[in-house]
Amino acid sequence: MMLNEVFKKVVFLLGAGASKDAGCKLSSEMLTSLKEAINNLTASEKDFITYKEDFNEIYHFILASLKYQATMKDSSVSSSAYVNIEDFVMVLRQLIDKEFIIPYPLIGNWNDKILKWELKSGKVFEHFKDFVTLQLVKAWTQFDNEKAEKYLKPIREMLNQSENIKVNLFSLNYDLIFEQVFNTATVKILDNGFSEKNISENQMRYWAADFNNELSPTKINLYKLHGSIDWEYNLASEEISIKESIDDGREPLIIFGSYSKMLSFDPFLYILSNFRQKLEEATIFVVIGYSFHDKYINNLLIQQLSQNTDEDKPKKLLVVDPDPRRTKQTTREFTEELKLIQDSKSINDIINFRQISPERIKLISKTALQFYAEYFANSAALLKKELEETEGEEKVFQ
Repeated sequence: MMLNEVFKKVVFLLGAGASKDAGCKLSSEMLTSLKEAINNLTASEKDFITYKEDFNEIYHFILASLKYQATMKDSSVSSSAYVNIEDFVMVLRQLIDKEFIIPYPLIGNWNDKILKWELKSGKVFEHFKDFVTLQLVKAWTQFDNEKAEKYLKPIREMLNQSENIKVNLFSLNYDLIFEQVFNTATVKILDNGFSEKNISENQMRYWAADFNNELSPTKINLYKLHGSIDWEYNLASEEISIKESIDDGREPLIIFGSYSKMLSFDPFLYILSNFRQKLEEATIFVVIGYSFHDKYINNLLIQQLSQNTDEDKPKKLLVVDPDPRRTKQTTREFTEELKLIQDSKSINDIINFRQISPERIKLISKTALQFYAEYFANSAALLKKELEETEGEEKVFQ
């Protein structure tokens, strides 16, 4: 099987764990880092230093509330229940927008605290959100260039073995690891959907859904489902463009801490549509470093894995995760855990799909670094083997 044929049948989904080897933070780690950033605020950070005490109080207040909500949904959940930065920012946004569809104890006796903060500074929650976004852009998504080059080297070497190849990467991350490793000022290996055009004698890159251009020598399509720290929305032109600098102080266009994990305009709709299409065409879905806590993404994966018409080939989900807890899981235990996540509905959920056959799952206890090194080596020999074995199952059942 030729390399270009392999990657027509394999789709990759990258979560935060896929960027960890290069130095980026996991979503759960960001909460700890946020606490440290608040404690380390200095007078030089004049935009936020006056709010240090309030930020610290609000931090513990929201965290306690989220953990309380988790135990209310399931009494068996411990006080150390899974809470991440997305949950945290979602509550901040609700406080800002006065949308009090929020868990007790954010209401009741806690209402006095909210009023106290607002009376002291009516913009305290907005300032806190800006502070969190600043940490995301300037600290949590930053990475070590040398480490990034090393852990993506197997992909580069594999790409060099074939001229006619296109790898489809769908990412839930905001960082710029793939863009900066695979693209330079003179060489472009990766397409991200943006094209250059001249605006008032300045060359800018605007969203153009520019993938699969026959004239393009690129070999990677990178679809960023939740946006990127270098995307921005231009209010005047109503266009989406690439920032000249992520340090320009303007908020990036990202889906961050929101009930709705999809925005009703492109690039988000276009990318989500392509994700569904590529899943439908693929035989193997490789999920790297993803916590499975985005239920709308889970719905797409589960629905595609569960389709078993006569025309469909069997599909398989490879879950790449070095977590020791995952190592001890059987595929049946994994599918039961996923059911629990899908059953835990939030206010905007109507239906969540739940059923996956354990036979359609393979758990791979490796980091992204280890996976790339092993599965892309020797012209992606292990990926070819997985693909041949999965497609071989079709012949067994015919």
